[in-house]
Amino acid sequence: MAEASKNVLLLIADDWSPLAGCYGSPVIHTPHVDALARRATRFTQAYCTSPSCAASRANILTGHYSHTHGQYGHAHSIHNFHTAATMPSIPKQLGQAGFATGIIGKLHVQPESVYPWTHDLQQVPGGTRNVPQMAVQARSFFADIGDRPFYLHMGFSDPHRDFGNQHTYDGVTETRYDPDEIPVPDFLPDHPAVRAELAQYYQAISRLDQGFGMAIAALQDAGRADDTMIILMSDHGMPFPGAKASSFDSGHHCPLLLARPGAEEVECDALVNWSNIAPTVLEWCGVEAPDGLPERSMLPILEQNHPHGWDEIFTSHTFHEVTNYYPYRALRGRRYKYVRNLYPELTRPLPSDLWASSTWQAVLDEPLAMMGRRPTEAFLRQRAEALFDTQSDPVEAVNLIDDPGLQDVAQEMRCKVQRFRIGTKDPWVLASIQMGEAGFEAAQPPL
Repeated sequence: MAEASKNVLLLIADDWSPLAGCYGSPVIHTPHVDALARRATRFTQAYCTSPSCAASRANILTGHYSHTHGQYGHAHSIHNFHTAATMPSIPKQLGQAGFATGIIGKLHVQPESVYPWTHDLQQVPGGTRNVPQMAVQARSFFADIGDRPFYLHMGFSDPHRDFGNQHTYDGVTETRYDPDEIPVPDFLPDHPAVRAELAQYYQAISRLDQGFGMAIAALQDAGRADDTMIILMSDHGMPFPGAKASSFDSGHHCPLLLARPGAEEVECDALVNWSNIAPTVLEWCGVEAPDGLPERSMLPILEQNHPHGWDEIFTSHTFHEVTNYYPYRALRGRRYKYVRNLYPELTRPLPSDLWASSTWQAVLDEPLAMMGRRPTEAFLRQRAEALFDTQSDPVEAVNLIDDPGLQDVAQEMRCKVQRFRIGTKDPWVLASIQMGEAGFEAAQPPL
């Protein structure tokens, strides 16, 4: 069980890859993130379970994978996906235990019966990129709750595309970047359109960093910093083709900092995913986790650099928008990563904001056969199975599924993914049974 502390401040970004000074970025200016890292456990191998906003946020709050919690895709507008009514959630479990539970800014999941908040502050004057107003909302929350234990969830819109850089906000110092100085990731073409968008993206990250600092200052000024764990994270990776809404690490790999009162800086290489967040929050707060959570708390490893037994994680994705159907289930280990694309006959659809981006339009218009080190054709049209050596090929450009020397590795990981799908009651198991996929002969349909 954790120390006497009972509170959590969770700060979640929108589409932020691990780009910060404390994550080794040579250009980005993130002094507030870096300051928090000096008193936090910084995870170097943290992954969202679904690189899509609503599905990921439901995963964080329920502790269940997206194919289980039912929030398969976006909640808003015509997409209209809902978390299953039977799901537990952090605000539900903590609210029942007497905690004040606050949501400020972006939530992007439904229904309210699964996500009940004692303080609903989603509407922020000037929007959720207006980070000073986000902090004003936080101060209002702290003033209202008195000495009650709390969970405060602050959802920032930065650095989601369109990056919000066309607006100015009182109290924010905009940091602008030279496109020629921005490192271009290996999965993107080194093209002027890409560099221009990356410079805008970096600017949004620096504004986000100021928002993090203002939120932490609000916690400190309320006198609650000495009994609160701060979790700093993102829903998924950067909003560029080949990252967001894709199976590659560039979409799943995320920043994760956990700062506890009196803790020192720790770099931890445990493989963790967003299903670990809910059990960690509940254990820290001293509230019993509901039955059936698929993953465990990270509290026991927060002071360890190389914890034993944290060497693989599962990921699961089905939808982004309702028109973006591309389901896959994957297993990532220390070296190898196995991906099962459930409908390889489909061409990978891009989220509407990525498709309309200058980056993707440049790929289409020129056209560009390579997206960095990845072939564009291989990005759009995937095979049913993929096996990548993430050590020698971190960009996941070479599919080794047919390599004769790796068939034992492929079969072991294939079987683990099948057992994961059955154990977590993946509805798409029924599709695998109907298609006669080997390994599911004895499985019972979850429906």
